[in-house]
Amino acid sequence: MSTEPEYLSLLNQKQLEAVKSIEGPNLVLAGAGTGKTRVLTTRVAYILDQNAAQPSQILCVTFTNKAAREMADRVQSLIPNRFDRMPWMGTFHSLGAKIIRNHSEAIGLKSSFTILDKDDQVALIKQILKSEGLDQSQISPKYVQSKIDNWKNKALNPSDINSQHLDSFVDDKVANIYKIYQSRLFNINCLDFGDLLLQCINLFKIEDILKRYNNNFKFILVDEYQDTNHSQYLIIKALSDRFQNICVVGDDAQSIYGFRGANIENILSFQKDYSNATVYRLEQNYRSTKNIVNAANSVIN
Repeated sequence: MSTEPEYLSLLNQKQLEAVKSIEGPNLVLAGAGTGKTRVLTTRVAYILDQNAAQPSQILCVTFTNKAAREMADRVQSLIPNRFDRMPWMGTFHSLGAKIIRNHSEAIGLKSSFTILDKDDQVALIKQILKSEGLDQSQISPKYVQSKIDNWKNKALNPSDINSQHLDSFVDDKVANIYKIYQSRLFNINCLDFGDLLLQCINLFKIEDILKRYNNNFKFILVDEYQDTNHSQYLIIKALSDRFQNICVVGDDAQSIYGFRGANIENILSFQKDYSNATVYRLEQNYRSTKNIVNAANSVIN
């Protein structure tokens, strides 16, 4: 009879249940200091320890490169003799970039495409405004950049924009600039940050490409799920369609990325998307005193 891995003894009962329930959809609701990152990393270690998947068959996404590195380090510390590099542990954008490079020709790009930063985006938009005879004092290049980014976070291509996506009289012109901007990007073999999500979604509309990743990712884990925007939601929904071994971890009372289009509804409606989901709520706080936790909960309420 095999013994349980020693690292499981570090978990409380609720954390242990969330870690060992590796099959099917799982929603782990957890506030700050309740050990949600520990649950996520221990769950990855446990999946590998149980020989349920190879490292390349686990998709594990978070929001910053620092968080991704910390997760990889934690998994390695739990199973040093079994850990291999996890190619699909990273941010949404880094994973999107990898998928797009693998299939860039399918959307009319070379795999050597460059990713523009915000300053480069604004510079390109200024060129377009000038060539279109539009006054920058009337239409701010930074507003255009922000609007395009917002549309991409909502998974909207230029051809998808209609009257319901226009918030002001200027946006009709901005929608046209978006078309020109996107065409220019592709002409110079470039993408912007928002494209790393949007073009990934576009690739998943090609059945063979989506099938390849659907069949590969046996387990999907998402950190800070409350901070996902619509594009990120669509990517995860598409990739989890076959095996549905998806575990999302987040705080249903907190979202910090509203400016990036984060949609708290993604976590609140998880049980509608996955009707057989199991929900685990981590409530034991390891970081704050009881008074602080009670005060925080009162503010949230």
